[in-house]
Amino acid sequence: MNFIRKTKSILYGMEFTHGIRRALMGALALVYFVSLGFNVVSITTLFAISGIIMMLFEFPTGAIADYDSRKKSLVISFLLLSIAFFGLFIFKNFWLLAFSWILGDIAWTFSTGAGSAWAIDALKYAKEKSKIVSLISRGYFFEKGGHIIGGIIGFVIVAINFRFVWLAISLTNLLMMFILIFYMEERNFKPAKVPHNYLKKSLIKAKESFSYVLHKSNGELRTLLLGGFISVIAISSFFVGVPLLLTQVLGMKPEFLAGLFSIFAVISLGATFVAEKLSHKKGIRISLIVVSLIIGISIIAFSLSPYLLLAIIALGIFQVAETMNDILEDSARQHEFSSKIRASLGSLNSINWTISNSIGVFLAGIGISFLGLIHTMIISGVLGIFVVVIYLIGLKK
Repeated sequence: MNFIRKTKSILYGMEFTHGIRRALMGALALVYFVSLGFNVVSITTLFAISGIIMMLFEFPTGAIADYDSRKKSLVISFLLLSIAFFGLFIFKNFWLLAFSWILGDIAWTFSTGAGSAWAIDALKYAKEKSKIVSLISRGYFFEKGGHIIGGIIGFVIVAINFRFVWLAISLTNLLMMFILIFYMEERNFKPAKVPHNYLKKSLIKAKESFSYVLHKSNGELRTLLLGGFISVIAISSFFVGVPLLLTQVLGMKPEFLAGLFSIFAVISLGATFVAEKLSHKKGIRISLIVVSLIIGISIIAFSLSPYLLLAIIALGIFQVAETMNDILEDSARQHEFSSKIRASLGSLNSINWTISNSIGVFLAGIGISFLGLIHTMIISGVLGIFVVVIYLIGLKK
C-alpha cells in the first residue's frame, strides 16, 4: 500500500472508531446515567465540569503533537480512551464513573487537532482548499460509518446488557491504538528541539495560537470560531434534550435510540458528498449560511413535533445538516490555520468547542429544570438561527 493510501486509510480508521464512540455516547450516555438513579442536573453538571477539565489539558497535549510527535499523541489518546470506557463498564459508583468520564475527555485532548494535522501535513495539503475539503468530507463519511456500526452495536447490546456498550467502545479504541503503533508514519514533520518542559512549551504554543487568531489578517478565522462557539451551544443543549424528549415525551424505548441514530448515520453518509459539492459550487460562506439556517429550523421543528414520526423526520434533517456543517467548518478552519502550529490551533478550536459545549450542556440542565424540556430546546433552535447572522456579517469569501 502506498503512503498516500495508507495515510488516508489510517485517518479514516480513526474517524470510524470515533464514530462508534460518539454514536453510543450521544444516544445512550445520559439515558444510562439516569437508569442508574442519578438526576439530570447532576449528570449535566458532571458533563460540563468534565468539559472544563478537558479544556485545561488542550494546550499541553497540543504541545506534544506540535513539538514532539503527532503519532505519540494519538497513541496516548486511544490508550486512555480504552481505559476510560473500561472504567464506565466496571463501575457503578457515581464518583468512579465521573472519574472515568473525565479521563475519557482528557484522552480526547490528545487527539484534537493531532489527527488532521498529521494527515494534512503528511500529504502536503496545507494550501490546497479543495483537497482539504475532500479529505475531511471522506473522514466524516467514515465517521458516519462508525455511527452506523455503533448504532447496531448499541441496538443489540443494550437489549442484552446496557453496561457492555462501554466495553465495546473500550475494545475498539484499544485495537485502533495497536494499528497506529504498527502502521502510522510521520512525514513532513520535524520535532522541535526546545529546551523547556511541557508546561512552558504549552504556554509558548498558546501564545502563538492566540496571537495568530487575533492578528488583523485573520478575521475570517475569528468569525468561524465565533460562529462555531454559538453553534455548539445550540447543538449541545439540543442534544441533551433529544433522548429525553424521544423516550419520556414521545414514548420511544431506550434500546431503539442507538438504532435510530444508526439510521441517521446511514442517511448522513450522503451528506458528506453533498457538503463537498456544495462548497465547491457555492463556496464556504453561502454553504455555511444555508446549513446553519436548516439546523436552527429543524431544532425548532423537532421540539414542537406532537408525533414521534414527525420528530424523527425533523431530527433526521438536523443530523444531515449538522454533518454538512461540521465538514464545512472544519475545512474552512484548516485552510486558515498555519501548518507550524496546526495542532495547537486545533487545540484552541477544541477549547472553543469545550467551553461552548459545557455552557450548552449546563444551561440545558438548568433550562429543563426551570423552563421545561420543550422551551429549552426551542431556545437552542433560535441560537442556531442566530449563527446565520454571524456568518452573513463576518464571512466575506
